Amino acid sequence: MTDSQRLEYELSMVKLDDYKFIVDFNKDTIPDLFMDESEDVLGGKGTGPTASMLLAAAIGNCLSASLSFCLTKKKHSVNELKTKVILFRERNKEGFWRISEVNVSITPNIENSEDKSAQRCVELFRKYCVVSSSLEEGIKINVSIEK
Repeated sequence: MTDSQRLEYELSMVKLDDYKFIVDFNKDTIPDLFMDESEDVLGGKGTGPTASMLLAAAIGNCLSASLSFCLTKKKHSVNELKTKVILFRERNKEGFWRISEVNVSITPNIENSEDKSAQRCVELFRKYCVVSSSLEEGIKINVSIEK
């Protein structure tokens, strides 16, 4: 763990065809990821997860990992933890698709789940999830088109 006030992750993407991209996370230990649009988008073939699917996965993973981390830190055994994420897309007033809501259901099997420290983790874990907390606060996104 670092005490730095700012961490940086850099990845790169290359378009293969239509909407299929390969994502390189710039780490030898992480395999490349293929992304695509779903079949409901003209040119999409559904051969990989969409950006919306990856966002749903990132939210679910971050929340689940945050709960698991807190419980483990407090010496509670997490025998099983299942997470279900439902992401909703709707058109906004201008007619563009936007993610309107994300429902996350986490089902942990925790030994001594009635213990006060376990209950405290259940109350606090959301604050430790970088992804969902950042989305709820709003993230500054800088975009440039290079020539």
